[in-house]
Amino acid sequence: MGTITMTLSSPSVVLKDGKGSLTASVTNGTAASARVVLGAFPGGPASKTYTDVPDPLRTIAAGATEQYLVTFDTTGAAPGSYPVKLIAYSADDAPEDYADQARVVALEVPALPTPAPAPGFPWLWVILGAVALLAVVGGVLWFLFKDATVPPVVGKPQTEAVQLLKDAGFGTSVTEKESTEPAGTVVRQDPEGGRTVGRGSTVALEVAVPLRTTVPAVLGATVESAKSQFAAAKIQLDFTAGSTCNKSPELSLQRCVVLGVNPDVGSRVNLNALVLVRTELRSKIFIDNNTFPNICKTTECVKLGG
Repeated sequence: MGTITMTLSSPSVVLKDGKGSLTASVTNGTAASARVVLGAFPGGPASKTYTDVPDPLRTIAAGATEQYLVTFDTTGAAPGSYPVKLIAYSADDAPEDYADQARVVALEVPALPTPAPAPGFPWLWVILGAVALLAVVGGVLWFLFKDATVPPVVGKPQTEAVQLLKDAGFGTSVTEKESTEPAGTVVRQDPEGGRTVGRGSTVALEVAVPLRTTVPAVLGATVESAKSQFAAAKIQLDFTAGSTCNKSPELSLQRCVVLGVNPDVGSRVNLNALVLVRTELRSKIFIDNNTFPNICKTTECVKLGG
């Protein structure tokens, strides 16, 4: 029997999640090539070795060394120690002939940790948390709904008034009101400033917008009548580029008549706004329509003084 020797990369194996490995270096000390087997055998009463040696039979040249990767997997094994014998032997001999060269590796499977007992339900903390939550909610509700004094904001700009009321704990609603006050100024509030009402109430604000007037119905009227109506409505009259006249000629049957306005008749505009007027000279018969009612059915006419 020739000499076959073996050394291990480590005398022990640290298993991680039940798995580990080491390297076995096997040397053929004979004078000729030899077929060498690296085998794993139980080292105790257990029948399993939990060991795998890929390509265990190899031909090793005389004086050469081969390295075997030996892997271990104890997944599913009960807690305990599992010794494994690794023997390098000639394939032409029995493993027992090399038993004196066996190397024993102990595989340790630790016991599962005992789970810690589940803690009891923390009723005390739940009760204390509920009490604290009720106290906070009660404080918030008391603050939100206790009475507070409404700040006076009439005469202030809308933005400033809204912020003052918000800081005091009130909501706001805003409507417009035509007024001679500067645009955007608060001209009325409800509830009035100085009153005590529930915090969180809504304060209605009326905010000034410029005074407005209505474009009079001047279509078909003479420009002289239109000017008079525009003056009464406090509107500025301006003739468009398409107008052919700005007054009625004297001693003539023609009259300067309004044919269109922009904005339209009935529109609401600011006081002293500029309204464009389109006029045209029209020939008309001036007649008392009460005396000759049938003439105006066939002829364009206006009443005397129109």
